[in-house]
Amino acid sequence: MVTADGVLVRRTLEGDSQAFDLLVRRYERQVYSLLYRTLGVREDAEDLTQQAFIRAYHALSAFRQDASFLTWLYKIASNLSIDLMRTRQAKRTSSIDEALDGGYEPITTDRQDDPEAMAVRGSVDEIVHAAVMELPDRYRIAVLLRHNADMSIDEIAEELGLPTGTVKTHLYRARELLRQRLRPLLEIESNGSE
Repeated sequence: MVTADGVLVRRTLEGDSQAFDLLVRRYERQVYSLLYRTLGVREDAEDLTQQAFIRAYHALSAFRQDASFLTWLYKIASNLSIDLMRTRQAKRTSSIDEALDGGYEPITTDRQDDPEAMAVRGSVDEIVHAAVMELPDRYRIAVLLRHNADMSIDEIAEELGLPTGTVKTHLYRARELLRQRLRPLLEIESNGSE
């Protein structure tokens, strides 16, 4: 018989550490998957998965028993990934500014990274994943929370501290960017099937 998440949370709060271990084993793979799809780096996803569970353990008394434990855990994990991406963006902006001040020119993307070359090298899923990972952070996070974490527009808005209209706009723009980037692949697919 599977013990409900709320019961495991209560038992953990009462001092039963094995109850929390069950929660970790139950949701570790899903949290890792969300973080990997958000960040695209295995080591970062592993580190943040561990950090998410540590944070959840320390904040367990704040968990509302009537809420979904997994959704609450996803919020913790997505906050950690957002923090990491913001830190990296700040470092990247700083290093780009330094490079341009030093006279270095940006390198153009290699032909290998275009959708046609990727279609030859890999599966459609890999190509779509790569296209999602290339989205600007604000769009990528919204897409991943919506489709991978299965969060509603309202949940995403609350999580990111944005109005629901802004979340809808981010999702719309992300879809448009993906359509543009994946159009050559879609044309190859439709031409190949005829």
